[in-house]
Amino acid sequence: MSERQNEISPRGYRFVIFWAAGLLLLYALGGYFGASLLRGYAAETARVRQANIEALTADTNSRAPGAGIPSGAKPVDVQVRLSMNRIGEFAMKESAWSGDFTLSFRWTGDSVNPGKDFRIVNGQIMQRELEKSYQRGGERFEEYRVAARITKPFDASRFPFGDEGLLVQVEDAAHGLGELRYVADIRNSGVSSESIPRIMSLARTLAGVQVRSSGPGQSDPAVPRSDTEAYSRFFFAMLVAPNSLGIYQRMFQALFASVAVSLIALYIKVNSIDCRFGLPVGGFFASVSNNIFVATLLPHADRITLTDMINTISLLTIFLVLVQSVISLYIFDNMGRQRLSQFYDRVSFAVFLPAYLILNLVLPFAARPL
Repeated sequence: MSERQNEISPRGYRFVIFWAAGLLLLYALGGYFGASLLRGYAAETARVRQANIEALTADTNSRAPGAGIPSGAKPVDVQVRLSMNRIGEFAMKESAWSGDFTLSFRWTGDSVNPGKDFRIVNGQIMQRELEKSYQRGGERFEEYRVAARITKPFDASRFPFGDEGLLVQVEDAAHGLGELRYVADIRNSGVSSESIPRIMSLARTLAGVQVRSSGPGQSDPAVPRSDTEAYSRFFFAMLVAPNSLGIYQRMFQALFASVAVSLIALYIKVNSIDCRFGLPVGGFFASVSNNIFVATLLPHADRITLTDMINTISLLTIFLVLVQSVISLYIFDNMGRQRLSQFYDRVSFAVFLPAYLILNLVLPFAARPL
């Protein structure tokens, strides 16, 4: 090796320093703006969720004209209890989830039949089975095992580090508020410990009753109703959080492996062109395939999501490794500066690896619920 190939000039050092500083600045800016977006999404979700909770628990009688009990009406009070037995499949792409729960009704008299006439407002009953029924004096009790598919638009902006609210809404399809009024059995409504999948945890539950007004044109003509437009609706809400780290690792393990393989190329001599450039190119196409796989799992989002950010920084890292290899090959081959090329490779690896790792920690941390 000639003396010229062994030495690194001050100009060479300056070039490597500027390259390293530029990379650090690029990753820092990406992390800052990405984290800011994700914290904004989390704050927005918190505001919307609080508004939804307030809407669920508000006294709608005082807000909706004509939504109260009609004058002179004496509705039958029906005590409703819901016990969630199993939270089943989540179909995020189809905006739905499945649930298996026990729904019980307790009331007095023969003028209404809540077990026969109930429906799931925000979903479809797949199966209902009467499991228990008795009558003591004037009091009647019925308990149903219900399997339903519930409509639920999922928010992909912070997945899998966000949390989701799951809601079951029960309504009598035949009787308005003048004939039937639900009363929530809050104490006995809940979630069985065996019903929560291992991939998620339950944060809180909420049960209650709302009074709703169908309004002109909003009633389903296929559903028989009394003359009143007001009706009683029982709701049971759950706030669940996925096992974020486990899902995150499974979603992106192929992507992370692709980036790791690409970075290993920086320790291969730059004149071994097949290996030096073949590994990042292969990693790039593997990353694209992983992006397509992730896209099949999540619903379409109209804004930049956490998964978009992770995919983008991974593809960008692999692309920059290819750019670095081209520059290093030029330094080695055209300029004849072998030692500068090797130094440039080592410094680039020392910047790429920690910057990429830190960014993959900062962004998920910023996506956590507030």
